[in-house]
This record gives sequence, structure tokens and C-alpha cells, in this order.
Amino acid sequence: MRVLRSPVALFLMLGLLTVVGIIVATNKLADRAARQEAIAEAAGTTEVLARSVVEPDVPKGLINTTPRKLAAADKMDRAVTPRLLDVSTVDRVNIWTEDGRNVYSSEGPDLLGRKFSLSDAQLAVLEDGGAGSEIADPDRPENRSVTGADSGRGLVQTYTRISSPEGEPLLLEAYYTLDEIEQRRAEIYSSFRWITIAPLVLMILVATAILLGLTRELRRGAAERERLLRSAMEASDAERRRIARDLHDSVVQDLAGTAFAVTAVARQPNTEPAAKETLDDAGAALRGSLKALRSLLAEIHPPELSADGLAAALADLIAPAGAAGIQASVSVEGAETISNEKAALVWRVAQEAVRNTIRHSEASTLAVTVRGDGSRLTLEVVDDGVGFEPRGQRGRDSYGLRGLRSLVVDSGGALDVRSSPGDGTTVHMEVDAQ
Repeated sequence: MRVLRSPVALFLMLGLLTVVGIIVATNKLADRAARQEAIAEAAGTTEVLARSVVEPDVPKGLINTTPRKLAAADKMDRAVTPRLLDVSTVDRVNIWTEDGRNVYSSEGPDLLGRKFSLSDAQLAVLEDGGAGSEIADPDRPENRSVTGADSGRGLVQTYTRISSPEGEPLLLEAYYTLDEIEQRRAEIYSSFRWITIAPLVLMILVATAILLGLTRELRRGAAERERLLRSAMEASDAERRRIARDLHDSVVQDLAGTAFAVTAVARQPNTEPAAKETLDDAGAALRGSLKALRSLLAEIHPPELSADGLAAALADLIAPAGAAGIQASVSVEGAETISNEKAALVWRVAQEAVRNTIRHSEASTLAVTVRGDGSRLTLEVVDDGVGFEPRGQRGRDSYGLRGLRSLVVDSGGALDVRSSPGDGTTVHMEVDAQ
């Protein structure tokens, strides 16, 4: 099952990072939208106050207000401004003529009569109506008195058009503190924050449920595949044992008895020399066939596949290599405590690799090495044969070793075949010892 954990963990990690990224981006966009909505709401409030509170009570003569003529401005201070500041969150108010001359400021006479260039947005509002807003720029001369260090806080200026009693268009400018805008932004944001987060949470829950279902199915499928592989392996072992037992109990015994009888007849004193020679040759042939058959039986099914008998089983496995002209050796160290199941797995992989070497490699040497350290077990089968191109051909070792690779992986290990033309072949397996 280890093979399933890494992709699932990677999928979960990528999914979590994606969702976190979506939430962060959505929150930023929602926060920006809420701030823009709060500023737009302040501009709308200014427009409503201008129509309902300011414009109806603008005193005559306000457009002619100068530092020397403060009567109309004083009337504004007494009649309009208190109501304007009391019923809203407006921090201060300015009124400008089309040519940028200040005719009223709730902060006092410092700006009265002074001219400043209006921005394009302000001129557009004066011409077309509506409302506008912007963060008060402390570098603009007309804003220095309200955004300087003495104020201790930033401001948002909103503006809209009103008309004087004389019918002249005026620009009403109202300032709101950023603290008030931020408070309103937080209120707006909190009202629809869950609208953006809830679908993501629902998506996470649905995706998690789907992923858990798929993972469960994958694990069930892997468990079924492992069960089938083990069943096939057990069935193969049972069939190998049956064949080996039948051959041993019938053919091997018959050959052994026949070889013994032929040798006994050859040794009788009254046997003619020519017959004796023929019988000796027949006996030698029977003993050679018997030895080859016993080697075949060891390859079909070794007599012992426990940890203690692994070295002997591997030695029997490489016995046919000598007949093929291959100098073979076996070395087993640190495998005394491995489980019988892992000993059988090592023998099966070694069997397939040795069989491929004998049949196809044209090698002169073959080395089977097993090393264990108590927790991990490695097997290497190395030959100096002609080698092959693993990517270029699906030839001599692909089917058997490919069938065993899944079994090795499901046992928590890895099976690797390394080869190249002219450089021999190495079959390397690493697996848990228990």
C-alpha cells in the first residue's frame, strides 16, 4: 500500500495549497471590493446630503463670500453645517465655485477666497452632475490644512454638484476619515465574506469525500490485486510442489533404481567385458540424467524456502549454470532473521534472473548476492553477458520479472533491471526484511 500514499498525499497537499491560494486571492478581491463600495457609499451619502440638507438652505450671497464678507458663511455655520455634521459621519465640508475659488470651509476662514485648480474629475462632476470620491492627496495645496500632521489621520474626499440661490453651480466637498471608511468596509466585507468562503468550504468537503472514495477504491483494488497475485503465487507453488513430488516419487526413484541395477549387473564376475563396458556407460548416463533431473526439481521447487535454507536453495538454483559453461557463485549474509515469505520472494526473483542469464546472456560469470541488515534485504543477480537495451526491447526478462515487480512493490520493495548492450545485466531488488 505504500505506493498509494505518496500520490494521495501529494494530491492533498496540492489541493490544500490551491484552496488556500483561492481563499487568499478571494479575500483580497473581496476586501478591495468592500473598500471601493464603502468609498462609493460615502460619495452617495454626500450626494444625498447635498440635495436634502445643504442645497435647500444655501444662503444667498455665498458665492461672493470673501475674508471680508463672512455673513453668508456665518449663516452656513449656524444653520446648515451643524445639521450636516450631526446627521452623518462627515468630518468637514468645503464649497468651491467653478473657477476653483473657495466660498465656504467648515474648518474656518483659512481657505476662504483662495483659488485652487480643480481636478478633471471634479470639473466633470460640476459639468455633468453625479458624485465622485478619492483619497485626499496631502500634496495638493487645498488639502494641506486637512491632511497635514495636525489632523493625525488620512481622509477620503467626496464631492457633488449643488446650485446656489443665484443658480450658480457649486462643488460641495465632504471629507470622511479613513477610520470611518475602514469601519464601513469591514461591515460590508463581513456581510458577504461567507458568500465567497462557503462555496470553497463546500468544494473542499465534496472533493475530500470524492478523494476518500477514490482512495478507498484504489486501496480495495490494490488489495484485490495483491490477493490475486498471492493466490496465483500460492497456486503456482502448490503445482510446483505436486510436479516435484510426482517426479521425485516416480521418475527419480525409477532412474535411481535402474542406475543401481545396471551398475550391479556390470559388477557381476560373470559379465562379459563388452557387456560390462556397455552397462557402465548406461549407468553413467543414468546417473547424469538423475543429477540433471534433481537440479530441475530444485528449480521447479526448492526443498526449503526458509531463511536457514535460502543459501542452499540458491546454490541448487545456480547448479545448471555450470553445464552451460557459466562460472556461478552465491553469497548470502545477514539474512538469518528474514521471514519465510521474503525468503521465497528472494528465491523467485533470483530464479527468474538466473534462468534468463543461462538462457540468453551468453555470460561467463554469474553472481547471486543477498545482503540484509535486519530491516532491509537486497538481492543482486549480476552477469557479464551481452546485455540488452531495456527501453528498446521487451525481450528475455520482461514478462517474468514484470510479473514479479508488482509482487515486490506490494511487499514494500522495489525491483530494478539495469543493462546495456555489451555490459551485462544487473537485477537489483530491495525489500523489507520482515
